[in-house]
Formats: sequence, C-alpha cells, structure tokens
Amino acid sequence: MAGRQTSFRSMRAIRRLLLSACWTAVLLGAIWRPYAAEAEPNDQPREAAVKVAFVYNFAKFAIWPGERFQSTEDPIVLCARHGDLDREALHAIEGRPVGGHPILVRMLDPGAAINACHIYFASGFASETALQDVLARARRGAVLLVSDKPGFAGLGGHIGLIEDRKRLRFQVNLQAVTQAGVRLSSKLLQLAEIVEAVRK
Repeated sequence: MAGRQTSFRSMRAIRRLLLSACWTAVLLGAIWRPYAAEAEPNDQPREAAVKVAFVYNFAKFAIWPGERFQSTEDPIVLCARHGDLDREALHAIEGRPVGGHPILVRMLDPGAAINACHIYFASGFASETALQDVLARARRGAVLLVSDKPGFAGLGGHIGLIEDRKRLRFQVNLQAVTQAGVRLSSKLLQLAEIVEAVRK
C-alpha cells in the first residue's frame, strides 16, 4: 500500500512538472519562450519532464496527412525507444487530447517498425546506415522524428533538441519535415532555429 501511494505521489509530481513546463511555454500567447526550459544539473526528474513536454507540444503544433487517421478519435501515437525518454513523464501525458486525438505512448526496441507512430523519439542510432533507414521509413510513413542526438536536424532529422547553457531549445530541418509529409505550425517555426542538412 505504501509503495502504491509513493508511486501515485511520484506520478502527480511528474504531472505538475509537465504542466509547469507547458504553461511556462505558452504564457502570453507564445509556445515557448526561447530557452525557457532550463535543466538544472541535479534535477533529473524535471529535465526528463521538460523533454517530454517539448515532444508533447510538437504534437500539438504538427499536422499529419488525413490518411494517418481513420477517424477523428484515433490516437496520436507517440513512440520512444526504450530508455530514451522518461517512462513516468510519458505516462503522465498519455491520454491527453491533441486536436481531439488522445496521446498513445508506445515504447519500442531499436530497429522496430515505426510506421504506426506519428512521432518517434530516439536519442541515438547504431550507425549512419541505421539513421538513414529511419529517415527513409519516416518519409514513407509521415512520421515526425525527434531526437536529442547532437546535430540531429543537420543530419537530415526533423526536430533536434539541443542544450545551450543548460537550457533546452530546438532546431527544425524544414525540408526534411516537408519531405515526410508533415506540416508544422508557423508559430512553432518562429521559435525554432531552422537548419539545413549538412552536405557531405
């Protein structure tokens, strides 16, 4: 019983952190104030919640092709590779509505199919070949790719989370997003650093 109460309190704390991060972001009509999400070095639960809050807000300001939903009540499937995003923070947003679509969280193993995902988050990739394979599958399936891998957007990824002076911000490779058939709100893009893929 005590363990269940501790888990419940922990989940409530995660939800409070998520709401705090989201409301700090949308205050006075902005999505995020640039660099508003600060990650304290000894505050890992808050940092984990802030990353999930960013991904959740990306879902709110993304538009997928109509064929990705069979009905207006179909979920937005948010996939994350095991261990790359905090499980408790993800569960705290599960079921929350985005444009009438509830968030459904799925944890995937490396190399698992992502065609059922609307958003796929991964922190790293085993090789350049593995990254290019994921990018190709995202283009075919209209999957929005998000990662905190350094330089992700410049490598052809869609949205890259980057830390700058202990604060979190994001880069968008607009060309790659468009090629995947996903559209991002102009309000979101105003707050992003737009980058192009690095030519090799």
